[in-house]
Amino acid sequence: MSFSTSSISLPPTPKALLDIIKLEAGPAGLPDSRQALWIALGAYAATEAGGQMVNGDILPSLAYGLLSAALLAATTFGALIFVGARERFQQTLVALTATGALIGLISVVLSLAVSQIFPAPLPTGKLVGFVLFPLVMWKFTVFLWLLRHASLRFIPAFAISAIYVGFTLLILSPLLTRIFNLL
Repeated sequence: MSFSTSSISLPPTPKALLDIIKLEAGPAGLPDSRQALWIALGAYAATEAGGQMVNGDILPSLAYGLLSAALLAATTFGALIFVGARERFQQTLVALTATGALIGLISVVLSLAVSQIFPAPLPTGKLVGFVLFPLVMWKFTVFLWLLRHASLRFIPAFAISAIYVGFTLLILSPLLTRIFNLL
């Protein structure tokens, strides 16, 4: 017996999220409302902070979650203003943050599982980084996909997605940890 996600009947919003995650649809199926935007932004900030809290302190993790959500909103707004597609901002940001939160939740669960299986004396941080690299690539790909659906050409969408994901993981996270360690 085979299992197919198309055989599952889902409400419209979760189905749209699943289709986006599978790279089969754009953000048009998601709600275009302020309430959906705030819920998705909150979920994104929470999962980003949660991912950092697995191996870090609370204050830098919370700051990381808030700053990464604000940076995603600012980057999306700037890119869409630049290409003249400001009217797509709200729905695009809902899609980016909702899918980012979903991928972040999967990442947190896998991080917790790996840290429970391999306790602290082992190099758990490096192992988690290795195991979660496909999720980083998945996030990059989904963000690229959504930016393409928001009227950006391939190269700018690729660059924005790569710079955002790389900056938040490789620069912002260690920078906040060092800043809070100095305080």
